[in-house]
Amino acid sequence: MDEENDHDYAVNVVSEDSDTDFEDPIIPLRRRILRVYVQNSTNPSAQQSRASQASVRSSAARLLPSNTDHDYFSSTGSSSSASSLFMNAVFEEDDDNQSNTSSLLTINSAPGTLETDNTNPQSSSSEDNNEIEIEVASGSNETNQEIGDGNEPEAVVADNNNDVLTSPQPKKRKRLSTEKTTHTTPKVNENSPENDDDGLTCSICFDVWEMSGEHRLASLKCGHLFGDSCIRRWLNESARQTGTRACPQCKTKAHPKEIRYIYAKRLRAVDRSEEHRMRDELGVERNRTQSLESELSALKMSYTNIAQKLKRVEAESDRMRLLLQNGGGGTTYTAGDSRKSLQTYKLFLERNVEISREPGSRVMVYAHLQSSMIVSQKSSNGLFPGYGLRFIDTPTFKPSTFLHASSKLIRDISLSVNQQLLAVTSMEVRTKLFDLRNRQASATFMSADKPIWSCSLDRNREYFLYLGTQHGSTCVFDIRFPEAILNEFKAEADSSPVINVASMAPSSQFPFGGFLVCKLTSLWFYEYSSSLRETTPCRLNVDGPFTSLKVDVAQDTVLVTTRSRLCNHEERYILGKIDKIDGSVIFSISITFYGSKFTNVMTRSSQIAVQSNTLIAAYLQDTKMLTLFDVKQEQRLQSLPVQDVVYDTCPIYTNDRIYLAALTDSKYRIYHLTTST
Repeated sequence: MDEENDHDYAVNVVSEDSDTDFEDPIIPLRRRILRVYVQNSTNPSAQQSRASQASVRSSAARLLPSNTDHDYFSSTGSSSSASSLFMNAVFEEDDDNQSNTSSLLTINSAPGTLETDNTNPQSSSSEDNNEIEIEVASGSNETNQEIGDGNEPEAVVADNNNDVLTSPQPKKRKRLSTEKTTHTTPKVNENSPENDDDGLTCSICFDVWEMSGEHRLASLKCGHLFGDSCIRRWLNESARQTGTRACPQCKTKAHPKEIRYIYAKRLRAVDRSEEHRMRDELGVERNRTQSLESELSALKMSYTNIAQKLKRVEAESDRMRLLLQNGGGGTTYTAGDSRKSLQTYKLFLERNVEISREPGSRVMVYAHLQSSMIVSQKSSNGLFPGYGLRFIDTPTFKPSTFLHASSKLIRDISLSVNQQLLAVTSMEVRTKLFDLRNRQASATFMSADKPIWSCSLDRNREYFLYLGTQHGSTCVFDIRFPEAILNEFKAEADSSPVINVASMAPSSQFPFGGFLVCKLTSLWFYEYSSSLRETTPCRLNVDGPFTSLKVDVAQDTVLVTTRSRLCNHEERYILGKIDKIDGSVIFSISITFYGSKFTNVMTRSSQIAVQSNTLIAAYLQDTKMLTLFDVKQEQRLQSLPVQDVVYDTCPIYTNDRIYLAALTDSKYRIYHLTTST
């Protein structure tokens, strides 16, 4: 080439410190500096200009990274520093002053740019300059960019003549993420609102489901899943508060009968089968321990009674020995005086009144403050079918007012202490409370889809009402707030129906009182604590099956009636008291009488308090006899034939007389109790 066409090149390449951690992929030695000065001849022709431009492009191509270096930039760049390379080569011509201009070509590895900076400050403002820009860029290396997406850096060469030159494309390689992957599956934010119904927990209590037990997985007909105990409680409360049962999520009408257990193939549930089994075993052992403690207390009580009886026999023996030593005279005591002083009682029928032509009478109660006897019967009014209560005046024993109570057979009735309120149960899920002052219903109590068998108004806590259900639970209500259940007691070992409930007055051994619960197969006593909300249940040492429970408040005695069974072939009438020995509550049995050898129906016996003695009236179903027992003489006094089954008996106390009322299916009999010495 000619001297005027010769070109001297000067290229200055500077590598500056970088904020990134990767090595410089362009120049092996990071601090290597190469300066190349490019001098252009004056007044170049078009061919010389293109040749100069080609020379600049070749110089820039030598400075561009190889294919591997491109990939290295793309794979090692962090999010804080862009992995892009900009190379700007500027070639300038000066036609006026034939001056030489020099351009400084600089490569910066830290920000990833390669640029040219003219040494002549005026060269940047020249309008006739010919510029060539070379740009190599790659996007920031996002951590969520897929491997091998093909977004490789591109090299573009452009001049002011709209000529576009493309550098050879680097070979595509798989791009590896610089962030270490610790999870193969995406994390789930458990606290996000989208995962509230994640199918793993009950939407009512937010607790995990179980594979067994009360909180096992169940569903409604709408398909929503809940814990079994939670959805049953929800439906019961919904029915009690709003009158309708609905799904808590979609508000679709639902019923407890529609609850179905779910047996899922894949289910995240806590397996507490072993825990439930251990709890069941623990409950069995506790019941066994409690039974043994009660049995031990009963044996201690029996031992105490036998020891006292032995002392009395020994004392009587000493007196008899002393009498024999004195020759049989000179003493004021005879062994038979106490026996001769006992009175004998007998019953005489005075009235037999038919109260209804249709059968349906079951229970009766005497209200001495109202001077009435209240008897259940079937309604004889066609406009108001069902069952109700008949009031009978005690002075004349004539039927008077009828009070309609229910559409089903009345099972139990209970009077308050002041005898102004009367509770009535009739095998329905609700109980009515009547005000006897106006003979109107004052409140209604619901037991959450559990038919009610028995009721009792507390004689010590005037606002408490006890309801015994068919499923074995005892519900406590405050009659001032009939819509809410204060408490519910249920014995885990026995779920048989509650046939009778009776309150017990506070005493020296039971300072806060309690209440008795008689089920078909067991007898329980619940002792109140100081809070009157917490109770201590205790199963009493009497075996069933039972038919009735009666409490005499005046004498503080309890009479229970049991049916005949395999181990006890006769019906039993057990009289005793609730006592406590060594901290254990027991049923101290005073005496037991035996009756019928078979019992087809459930009948109720009663106590008759006479002076310092107690009589027991009961109906024997096998012989069809109304029988009278004497507790002190420990014998049967009288048996009267009654062809109809006597379902209930009730003593009636007037000013100068004692009567016994016996209720059959459609009649009531009035017996007068007489005494003889």
